Amino acid sequence: MKLVHFVEWKKVPDEAFETTLKELASWGVSDLVAHPVWGLRDEETPGYLEKTARAVKSHGMNLPACHAYWGPQFDISNPDREALKKIVEKHAAFLRKLAPWGIRSYTLHITWDQWESVAFAVEKLLPAAAECGIALALENGTDDHAARMKLIQLIHKFSHPMLGICFDTGHANCYGERDWQGSWLDLGAEAVTCHMHDNYGAFDDHNPPGEGNLDWRKLVSELKQAPRMLHAETESGDWSRGSWEKFKAIWSAP
Repeated sequence: MKLVHFVEWKKVPDEAFETTLKELASWGVSDLVAHPVWGLRDEETPGYLEKTARAVKSHGMNLPACHAYWGPQFDISNPDREALKKIVEKHAAFLRKLAPWGIRSYTLHITWDQWESVAFAVEKLLPAAAECGIALALENGTDDHAARMKLIQLIHKFSHPMLGICFDTGHANCYGERDWQGSWLDLGAEAVTCHMHDNYGAFDDHNPPGEGNLDWRKLVSELKQAPRMLHAETESGDWSRGSWEKFKAIWSAP
């Protein structure tokens, strides 16, 4: 199972893009998370996404995962049905742009009290996901056991190979019941990807492993045994070489 590294590309200036790719490749990074800012830039400058993906490939790296557009204007939990239809169209268009580059998962944030909207959006997005071969991954957030059960019910309702869960380790550790093991017990069987980062249980710090209280040995063991897991994504706010080495160490530990 591949370890896919997240870089906050919106903080990397255009003039540093190529040197950053070269540096990442020199660390031994083979796979990167595609960033939604690339899709937004492509709307402003058609061809931007293709140019970016080709640059990644030219440095010997792949793009197996992508974080979806996020923010209120892209929220698939929007209760306004007409606005939601337009949001779904935006995501579907992005999926189609991503398809040629080997993306296999597309992680979506959801609001946990708008299940009808989420179900509507998922139903409308699944044909595009199936067409593109990209799994929609609904991310756990400020959830408790009851909410997680509603998410599982939604996943089972569609029972579609292109629909699953993104298990966010940091969210599970600091939100809801602050019990990553309970959250994993509820959601792990349907996880198709994961966002890995650490915290001390109070805030969503997005730290690298070891800068928090997560039991990484036990957690990684669980993640690696997940029956549907496609890959594992780093998601620390610190994406430096030191952070990458920490993720690589916990992922490769016996």
